[in-house]
Amino acid sequence: MEMLLQIEGIDASYGKRQILHEISMNLSRGEKVLLIGPNGAGKTTLLKTVIGLLPPGNGAVNYLGEDITGDSVRTRVRKGISYLLQTENIVPGLTVEENLALGGYFLSKQELEKRKNMVLDSMEFLKPKLKTRAGLMSGGERQGLALSMILMRNPKVLLLDEPSAGLAPKAAKEIIERLDKIQAAFQVETVCMVEHNLKLALKWATKIILLVQGRVVLVSDSPKSFIQQPEELEKYFFEQV
Repeated sequence: MEMLLQIEGIDASYGKRQILHEISMNLSRGEKVLLIGPNGAGKTTLLKTVIGLLPPGNGAVNYLGEDITGDSVRTRVRKGISYLLQTENIVPGLTVEENLALGGYFLSKQELEKRKNMVLDSMEFLKPKLKTRAGLMSGGERQGLALSMILMRNPKVLLLDEPSAGLAPKAAKEIIERLDKIQAAFQVETVCMVEHNLKLALKWATKIILLVQGRVVLVSDSPKSFIQQPEELEKYFFEQV
């Protein structure tokens, strides 16, 4: 498989506290990567470093063979990398339609309308709510809107930070199951997701990467094997801590 995103020896810190230690990982075309680990393992920090919200102390981020370590978030988004924050990922006071327009902020008027229609064809539950204030919708609908906003940017790589967090079980199941359809419909080339709902996420993933204390301790191309043997995954979680 063709490599899209390559992370090489990344260190990252918040002030004097180092969170990531020499992280290296590859994301290839067509992969569905599940990034897991105990709380505080550095999963969100890694996604923030990849998208450019947190500069690495050492190491490099390469996209399609180009070093983008020094690129701004805006530049990375325009190149095809998008990041779904776990919280505060919509503007509650704006309507659904206004949030979608905000998601495609750099598109021309014609491109914006075309992209909006494409997104609404996949996220059909948003169609009757275009004039509704986003903050009045259910948790599942708000998370669907947040995902729709980043799809407005025509991403090739999606970085998702716990998209099912705080959702009711039915809504969580729907958002995870929708990812395959989204990846096909929008020609998203790879998805990297942080998710604690392993029962759902392991069925979706084609690859898992386990972080413990800011280090990669396991990479597996057989995530579904852990569905039948969850104790094997627990062993990695707890023996490495």
